[in-house]
Amino acid sequence: MKVQIVAGLAAALVLTGCQSRYNPVNWSWGGGNASRTTLAPDDGYEDKTERRPLVSQVLSMDVERVPGGAIVTAVGLPPTQGYWKADLVSTYQTVTGEVAAKDGEIRLEFKIIPPPVPNPVVNQQSREVVAGTYLTDQTLYNVRRITVVAANNSVASSR
Repeated sequence: MKVQIVAGLAAALVLTGCQSRYNPVNWSWGGGNASRTTLAPDDGYEDKTERRPLVSQVLSMDVERVPGGAIVTAVGLPPTQGYWKADLVSTYQTVTGEVAAKDGEIRLEFKIIPPPVPNPVVNQQSREVVAGTYLTDQTLYNVRRITVVAANNSVASSR
C-alpha cells in the first residue's frame, strides 16, 4: 500500500512539471488555462502621449494677474494657415498631471495640430494662433520665470 501511495505522489509530481492535459494544475478548477479576471479595459488603456508638434515661432507672451492666479497667453506663428487646437502644455507636471515648476521656472510648450492639407500663405496676421492657460497661485508659488517654448525660439517672463 505504501508503494502505491509513493508511486502515485511521484507520478503527480512528475506530471505537474509537464505542459500536458494530464497535469492537475492545468485542469480548470486548478487554474492553468482558465481565463483570469483583470481590471484592464477591454479596448486597452488610453494613450495620453502628446504627439502635437511645436509651433514654429512664438511672437509674444503675456502674463496677466487675475484673482487666484494668472492667465498666460501666447501668440504663435505656424508656417502656413490652417493649424488648430493650440495649447500651452507644461513640460513639468505633478503626479496628478497638473502644471509644476522646476528650479523656479514653469516651461510651457506651444503645441499645435497641423492642417490635413497644406494651405497657402496669405500674410502673417492670418497665420497667427493664440493659446492660453490658467495657473493658480499655488502653482505660481516660488516661481520666478515662465517660459513659452516653440520649435525655433522661446519667450520668457520674469518677476
